[in-house]
Amino acid sequence: MAQQLIAYNASVPTPVTDGASIPIPITPAGVGIASFRLTVPGVPNFVDLKGLVGIRGDAGTGSVLLRIFRDNNVIYYSRQGFEAGFEKYYSIPVQFTDANVTPGVHDYTLSIENLTPGTSATVIGPIAFSGFITT
Repeated sequence: MAQQLIAYNASVPTPVTDGASIPIPITPAGVGIASFRLTVPGVPNFVDLKGLVGIRGDAGTGSVLLRIFRDNNVIYYSRQGFEAGFEKYYSIPVQFTDANVTPGVHDYTLSIENLTPGTSATVIGPIAFSGFITT
């Protein structure tokens, strides 16, 4: 049986590398880089979330933390290492399924923060973040 798309939304601040220049702040400060609003129907439901973030390591060797928020609550996070030397460009994929979300309108945000003092990195793009619900 074919699935039916119930709801979809996306945020694509930039679809290309070097389309942005967002310094990644040191934790606990983070910066929201993409967000969208999605209307969730009754439970049971599954909200499939996908994102892609391009970063550049500017100084040192460290790691960044990507977080997905539903409204003001962290529902997912993932760590990615970086270096400023030989391999300084990274495309970081993010994928998560948010299950049995309370029905209603929800704001989803993708954020990033630098976990390593004394290092620096920049979000340079692409930046894409989307969510959808199917039956």
